[in-house]
Amino acid sequence: MVSADDQIRIFERLRHDAPGTTHLYLVRHGQTPGNVNHQLIGHTDMPLDDLGLRQARQVGTRLQSVPLDAIVASPLQRARITAEAIARHHGIEVKLDLRLREMNFGHAEGLTMVEAVRLFPDIMRLHTDPLDEHFSWPGGDTRSRFHAAVFTTFADIAMSHLGMNVAVICHGGVIGSLVAQLDGGSPNDYATYPVANCGVTHLEVNSQGTTAHLMNDIAHLEVVRTEPWTFAIPGEASADSSTEG
Repeated sequence: MVSADDQIRIFERLRHDAPGTTHLYLVRHGQTPGNVNHQLIGHTDMPLDDLGLRQARQVGTRLQSVPLDAIVASPLQRARITAEAIARHHGIEVKLDLRLREMNFGHAEGLTMVEAVRLFPDIMRLHTDPLDEHFSWPGGDTRSRFHAAVFTTFADIAMSHLGMNVAVICHGGVIGSLVAQLDGGSPNDYATYPVANCGVTHLEVNSQGTTAHLMNDIAHLEVVRTEPWTFAIPGEASADSSTEG
């Protein structure tokens, strides 16, 4: 994703069945210790760190001028706290939606990718193949199920907020999955569809399709510390990823 106001793109897959428009402002939560340490943090309820709290305040200020009608968030505190920083500018109660949680990494939760591969060697081969939709995290989510649920959730949010401006605060894997599916790419290709902490993606959904006005915009942030990490495992090629919550 490129941060640029003038790079408007139109996607045909997500559209309303009825007349009307929904503006979705997708925001990834602020930085967490898990992001800094490159841990696989999905369903684990990890708090924001000091920079993450500052990023939440900055994205709240960024969206202050947007006339939001609703704010929907993942119930995990890193998303909920970010949503509350936005909500305080609008006097709106944050609605929590369990479907917006990050991918569940199962037995790999809390591990770095290097640690996960050492415990579960098949992860390296399967995780680095973006076309393998049958890959399942041990004890966690299956890619195909997760991505299908992400698309259904956003389609439902858009349709149930017809004619409204809605901020949706959730996770990098969730937003990246939606954008990749809209773009016709692989939602497992994390390097092509990165999502920065407190980056803003603005989608306009109507009966013609979805127009992307902003993609992963970070102009409002003073510091973006978390970057996609590179993990190297002895005897294996390195790979980039940004799925850690």
